Amino acid sequence: MLSNPSLVVINNQVATLQVGDVVPVSTGSATVLTTSNTVVNTIDYRNTGIILKVSPRVSVNGTVRLDIEQEISNVPQSSTVNLTPTVSERRVKSQISVANGQTVLLAGLISEQQSGARNALPVLDQIPGLGDAFGHQSNGTQRTELIIFIRPQIIRNGSDAQTVAEELRSKLRGSIATTTTNAPITTSYH
Repeated sequence: MLSNPSLVVINNQVATLQVGDVVPVSTGSATVLTTSNTVVNTIDYRNTGIILKVSPRVSVNGTVRLDIEQEISNVPQSSTVNLTPTVSERRVKSQISVANGQTVLLAGLISEQQSGARNALPVLDQIPGLGDAFGHQSNGTQRTELIIFIRPQIIRNGSDAQTVAEELRSKLRGSIATTTTNAPITTSYH
């Protein structure tokens, strides 16, 4: 997954960007003792997806102090059928000070999980030389990369705003052209 969110915010204000789903999660359950013994569930709703909260403070020398919260979360497909789903979550919360226009690595995480299984016919898979004909070995690797970069840009006037908008338009044109190629999947948040 590759994401490149952009967000414009007024100095000393909080801005939130959220792209994702609202997932129902059971927070409790009770049985009403009647002739039908009805079960009543209490449901809470959890926001998932890409959630970015940022609060900038611009100094007179062009340095930007950022209070940042970034979350990437989802509900695995196998967990969507019940009211108590597992939510996979990666989150960073930080305060940084960055010069105007400077790109900074906020966080990086690489996770790799390996799994293996062997299916075979009992006893026959133990025969030397022939055992592999009666069994099957399967191996799998799942790799997740999360790299978060951030680059604040101070917009002082209409000309700066137009420059930022044109830069975003050119990125969009470039990303539309590159989505048709088979590029490797990486995760990068700016």
